Amino acid sequence: MIYLVRATRLHCMETIDDMREADRRELEAAEGDVKMAVLRGWLGSSYCFAAHDGRGRTLGLFGVFREDAHWWCPWLIGTRALDECRRDFVGLSAALFPRLLKRFPNMRNYVDARNAKSVRWLKRLGFQFGVPEPYGVAGLPFYRFWIGGGDECVIRL
Repeated sequence: MIYLVRATRLHCMETIDDMREADRRELEAAEGDVKMAVLRGWLGSSYCFAAHDGRGRTLGLFGVFREDAHWWCPWLIGTRALDECRRDFVGLSAALFPRLLKRFPNMRNYVDARNAKSVRWLKRLGFQFGVPEPYGVAGLPFYRFWIGGGDECVIRL
């Protein structure tokens, strides 16, 4: 069973210390400094939770921060323990995501093209994907992913 609680700095540090290798590589390629990327995500998110299992292990963090007036930016970072709870995690995601989407109907972000598990999970949730493009400090291929956005207002001068 997976439990959700408001994320704290302690959850951030536990996630940083036990982060899945694919997530660590993704943050290094996108941001450079993994620890600062996690702490910025936590501090900048209006919606940020930590997941833990029945044994009290932190499974990861997820949040949503405002990108601009129209778009929200979702993110998730998992620990190695999350892979042990894969079935529960997929079930919780399927149950929680419709409520999240109702609150944040226009979401987008980037995901490392090498992070196959995350790409598969995001597609399962219904996100659409662009083609891989150079992104982040390392300029590695990342997919832009999004859901919603149909009412975006763009003013061109």
